[in-house]
Amino acid sequence: MPSNHELIAAIYAATLSPNDFEATFDRLDALIFPDQGSSIAAGGEAGAVDSVALAHIDIARNIQRRIGQAVTQDQKLGAIVESVSNPSCIMTRTEQVLAANRMAVARHGRAPANLDDLVRDETTRGQIRKHLNRKDAIEPLTLAGFIDASQGGPGRMVISGIDASLVDGMQELFLVSVVDFGFDDTSVRLFREAYGLSAAESQVAVMLASGLRPAEIAKRRSASMDTVRTQIKSIKSKTSVRHLPELVRLLCGFAAGILTAAPTGRTTATVRLETAPVKLRRRIVLRDGRSLDYLEQGAADGTPVILFHNVPYGVELPSAAIVRAHQEGLRVIAPFRPGFGRSDPLTGLGQDELITRTAEDLRELMQQLGLRRATMVSHSTGAPFALRFARLFPEAVSQLIGISRGPIWREEWIGQTPQRQRFMLRLSRRLPQLVPVAAWAMVACMDSRFANEFVAHACKDGGADSSAVRNPETLDLIAHGCVDALRLHMDALYPELLIVQTDFTEEARGTPHKFRILHGDEDRIVPLSQSLTFAEEVPGTSLEIVSGAGQLLFYSHWQGVLAAILADRMKATGRQTAAAL
Repeated sequence: MPSNHELIAAIYAATLSPNDFEATFDRLDALIFPDQGSSIAAGGEAGAVDSVALAHIDIARNIQRRIGQAVTQDQKLGAIVESVSNPSCIMTRTEQVLAANRMAVARHGRAPANLDDLVRDETTRGQIRKHLNRKDAIEPLTLAGFIDASQGGPGRMVISGIDASLVDGMQELFLVSVVDFGFDDTSVRLFREAYGLSAAESQVAVMLASGLRPAEIAKRRSASMDTVRTQIKSIKSKTSVRHLPELVRLLCGFAAGILTAAPTGRTTATVRLETAPVKLRRRIVLRDGRSLDYLEQGAADGTPVILFHNVPYGVELPSAAIVRAHQEGLRVIAPFRPGFGRSDPLTGLGQDELITRTAEDLRELMQQLGLRRATMVSHSTGAPFALRFARLFPEAVSQLIGISRGPIWREEWIGQTPQRQRFMLRLSRRLPQLVPVAAWAMVACMDSRFANEFVAHACKDGGADSSAVRNPETLDLIAHGCVDALRLHMDALYPELLIVQTDFTEEARGTPHKFRILHGDEDRIVPLSQSLTFAEEVPGTSLEIVSGAGQLLFYSHWQGVLAAILADRMKATGRQTAAAL
C-alpha cells in the first residue's frame, strides 16, 4: 500500500504544474503501481488507494479548475491570434502586447512586449497611438506602404478592435496584423508572365495589394486616374479576381513561392494560378445544438480527406505538408472529437456509443460541407473512430488509411509500452479519477517553457522519434496541439485511453473497407508487431513499413503519408473511370 502522505503530496505536486515534472510523474507511477516488475505484462494491480486519498484527488481537481479559469483568458487570446494567417498580436489600449502568434515571434525574433517592440518607425507609432486613444476606435486602421523600414518591403498593417464577447467581456483589446509582400524583381516578372500582365499592370497590382488607393497610385506613377482605373479593370480580368482581398491573397501566396501554374486549356499567357493554401479553423453547430470544431488545410476546393486525430494532438500538418497538399489538390479536414479543442463534449456515454456518436457527428459535418465521399486517414489512436465511420457509412468512404496504428489491442502489449505512455494507460483502468489531474499537469507543462523537455522525454525510448522532435516545428506542433486539444475539457482524455485498449479486429473483418496502414520500423511506442498482427487477423489489410520512422512518422515522413493518399486517390479514380466505361 502506498503511503497516503507520499501519495497526497505527489498528487498536489502534479496539481501545481511542477517544474520537476519527470520526477513527479515517476513518483506517482511508483506509488500507484508498485508492481513494475513481473505482473506488468498482464496490466498489474494498482496499490490500494483509500477514501482519504480519493478525496484529495477531488480537491486537487477543483484547484486545477480554479487555476484553469484564471488562465482561460490567456488561452483564448492565444487561440484567437494563432487563427490569423499573418504575423499578429493582441494589444491593449495602453500598448501592452498580451498575446502574439508564432509568425509574429519569428518576425521580431522574440515575443513583442509593447508597441515599441512591434513598430520601430516613429511616424507609424504615432498614427497607431492616435487611433488607440480614440474613444470610438471601432473602424479598423489600415497603414499602407513601407510601414517599417527595419522589416523590409512594402506591406500593410491593420489594427482592429476585438469583439468583447470573444474574450468574456475583456474590453479595449486590439488585433494588430501585418501583411508583408516583399516582391523582388524576379517575383514581379514571374507574376506578370503567369497572368499575361503588362509591366505597368503588375506594378499597379503590387501597389494595390500594399494598401495604396488608386489616387495614390496615380500620383506615384505620374499617371491619370482613368489610366489607373483601366489598369485595375484589366488586372481583375486577367487574374479572375473580383475584389481587392482576393488580389491580396493571390499576391501573398505568389510572394511566398507556394503557387504553381494550373493549365486550364487556355493559352500560357493567361494560365490561372490556384488560390493560396488554406489553414482555417472553423466550427459548425450540429443538429443537437453542440459545436463541432475543425481545421481545414491544403486546397480549399480539393479532393476531401478526413483526418482522425491522435490523442491528444495531431490535427495540424507541418507547413510544408500544407503547401504540398495544396499543390496536389487535397483538402484535409481534421475535426476535433467531442470534448477536444472547442468541440462540445458528449457525457454519460459508454465507449461504444461515444465512437458511434462521433462517427455520426462527422457524417453531419460532411453533409453540411456538401461532401459525398472522402478518404479517411486515422492518425494513431484515431483508428477506431475511422473504422466505425467506415462501417456505418461505407458509401461516404473512398479509402481507409491508418498511420502508426491499427485498431487492435492485446492485454500483454501493455508491457511493450514505454513508461510514460504505460502510466496513463494503466491509470485509466486502475485510478480514473486521477486521469484529469495528470492530464492537466501535462498540458501545463506543454504550455510552459518545459514543453520541449516534456515532449523530448516522452519520445526518449525511440531513436527515430528522438530525432524527429529535434525539428522545432514538430516539437511546436505536438506541444501546441496538446494544449489546444485539452485546454477546455480534461475529462475527454479518459474514455479515449480506454478505447485505445480495446480490440476492434472483429469489427474490422466485417467492414467492407480495409485499412492501408503505414507503420515505422523503428516505432518504440506502438511496435510494428502490433500492426503486423492486425494485418494477419484482418484479411485485405495492406501494411507499408516505413524505414527509419517511429511513432511520429506523421510529422517526420509526411511525404509518405501524402503519397499514400494520392496513390489511393489514383486507384479510386481508375475504378470510377472503368465503371463509367
